[in-house]
Amino acid sequence: PGFAVLAADMVKGMLGVYVGYAAIGTPLAELLGGITAIAGHNWSVFLNFKGGRGVAAGLGVIAVLVPKVTVIVFLVWAVIVAVTSYVSLASIVAAVLVPISMWLFGFQKELLIFGVIAALFTVVRHRPNIERLVAGTEPKIKTKSATAPEKERQE
Repeated sequence: PGFAVLAADMVKGMLGVYVGYAAIGTPLAELLGGITAIAGHNWSVFLNFKGGRGVAAGLGVIAVLVPKVTVIVFLVWAVIVAVTSYVSLASIVAAVLVPISMWLFGFQKELLIFGVIAALFTVVRHRPNIERLVAGTEPKIKTKSATAPEKERQE
């Protein structure tokens, strides 16, 4: 189920970019469509302006706009999750890495500004996670191998 939600949220971000372009037909419209998709995911009108953290929707947006940055930040995200088991930490680091990577690759100023705004959205939405990480109370992702010994101890 988690992969289905990931895919749906990524498609939501991708569609935002495509709809922005289809409606107006400019690169700026793509950026506006992408940031609108992320904001709509984070502060959904259907959920009383509550929502997700914007990571998967943002991943969909950057997959369309800057594919090589997407590959880099996804690999960094995966390594951090594998090493620490903290999805939130990996998501925050990956979000901050987006505009940094855009700058290093020399993408145009508009993309860089978009990257900074999208990263800020993600970091702000992760504030409770950041507080738990600092306090040492943030939950780690559970894997089958990690939960199997725990289950055996309970039996």
